[in-house]
Amino acid sequence: MRARGARGKTADAFRGALSALRRVAGMPDYGAYVAHLQACHPERPVPTERQFYDEYLRTRYGDGPTRCC
Repeated sequence: MRARGARGKTADAFRGALSALRRVAGMPDYGAYVAHLQACHPERPVPTERQFYDEYLRTRYGDGPTRCC
């Protein structure tokens, strides 16, 4: 097995930082969700990325805006 180069490590660090930033901003992380489903709920079907984000938006905003202004 080859050791990972600096470029691979940098890319992994960037993906990790981007994932953390998305969580802080309240954005969902599709890759983390798929990994969770496969590890903890293998019997559930994996939604497409589009289905995942559509469900996220429905859950977050429901029938309309969450504030009046």
